[in-house]
Formats: sequence, structure tokens, C-alpha cells
Amino acid sequence: MEGNGKEDMRLWTTARPVTRGWVVLTVLGLTMAVVGTFLPWLRSGSVYRDSYATATAIDQLLSSDTNLGVLLRIWNGAPPAVTVCVVLFVVGWWRTAAVPAAVLSISMGTVAALLTVQGADAGGLVTITLPGPLTTTVGSALAFLGALGVLVTSRRKRHAPPVQRDREQVTR
Repeated sequence: MEGNGKEDMRLWTTARPVTRGWVVLTVLGLTMAVVGTFLPWLRSGSVYRDSYATATAIDQLLSSDTNLGVLLRIWNGAPPAVTVCVVLFVVGWWRTAAVPAAVLSISMGTVAALLTVQGADAGGLVTITLPGPLTTTVGSALAFLGALGVLVTSRRKRHAPPVQRDREQVTR
């Protein structure tokens, strides 16, 4: 795809409405998941921490060479990765954007869902708060459903089949 504005707009206007709906759902879900990462995830005393401050605090408690420490540092790459997916959707590369969107939504949603389930205990000194993990879980679920919908309903560009020659022309 050349990427000029007319082709991109033509792709949007000629796409099936159901595919356009899945694209919109995926973008809204990814946006909601990233917004959830900036909401409170952890309460320590009277201080509320978002997912990035929580990951930094846990990383500082661990030795830096653990696999969990690496995964906690990778968490900071979620917003840029989601931004790349959204840009790919905007440019019209829907199938290409749907694959990393599905992977991101699974990974972000798993972490957020685990913390959402564990977040019921409010009596401790350090507790999990629900706004951030719950928002990220719902956004990730929407993004995953939307990405699957995009992959199922969008069509590949198909070229016309090659012209079949008559047998008489081939045998000559």
C-alpha cells in the first residue's frame, strides 16, 4: 500500500461495516487498557501507585538479574507498543495491526486480571486497588475480541487468477 490519503480513505469506506466496527472496538479497547495502566493499581499507606510505579517498586525489591525484573521493565513498553498498533490501524494495515494488538491485549489483560481477582482484600497495609487493573482488564478483553474480529472479517487483497490459455495455444 502506498499510504496516500485517498487510498487509506478508500480502504475505510469500501471495507465491510462489520470489519470497521471490529477495528474501532480494537482501538478503543487498546486505548482503554493503556489508560487503565495510569490509574491506581496499588495503595501503600496513603499513597496510590499506578502500574508503572508499582512495577518499579517491585523491581527495586528484586535483584536485577531475575526474569521477573526483566518482565517488569518490559511493562514500560506497553504504551509505545499500543501506539504502534493504533498507528497501523489508522494507516489501514488492519491485519498487520491485529496480531500485535491481540498479543498485547493477552499479556496486559492477564496481568491486570490476576490483580483484579486478588484486589478484594482492603484491610492490609499494602493493597491492590481496583480502578487500574479492572479498567485494563476490560480494555484488554475488548481489544482482544476486536483483534480477533478484524482477523476473521477482513479480506486479503486478492489478485485475479492467471489467465488460462487454451490447450491449443499451449501445444503450438
